[in-house]
Amino acid sequence: MNEKQRDFILLRANGLSYDKIAQKLKTSKATLIQWSKLFDENIQEVQFHAFIQIKESYQWSLKSKYETLLKQLQKIDDGILNADLSQSSIKELFTIKNHLVLALETIEKKISIKSHVVTTNALGDKEDIPMRLSEV
Repeated sequence: MNEKQRDFILLRANGLSYDKIAQKLKTSKATLIQWSKLFDENIQEVQFHAFIQIKESYQWSLKSKYETLLKQLQKIDDGILNADLSQSSIKELFTIKNHLVLALETIEKKISIKSHVVTTNALGDKEDIPMRLSEV
């Protein structure tokens, strides 16, 4: 594989058309089509790695999602406390709040640790009691 072919793989993986690549690399469109068949796996691999990088840079971690939900919930609570209860939008605030609480509970159910609390069951076996975030 020469440098022009490597450039072709990168340009094609980035979605450039054969016409634009042909102009850029000063290569015939027919040659580019042949290269596309020859280097199809390479093009797909470059695209795959590019998408992984994009996904990682925009990935929303569980921690940041949890923090954002808590901030939204606080804003909703503030809005409910300051709202004129005669307005119909209070219903919407309660609906949103319930949705946020449910989302928080879903996250909290996923987060648990083995606590230092040990219990003995009826058979005399000792076991650690898992503690969930929602129980704190």
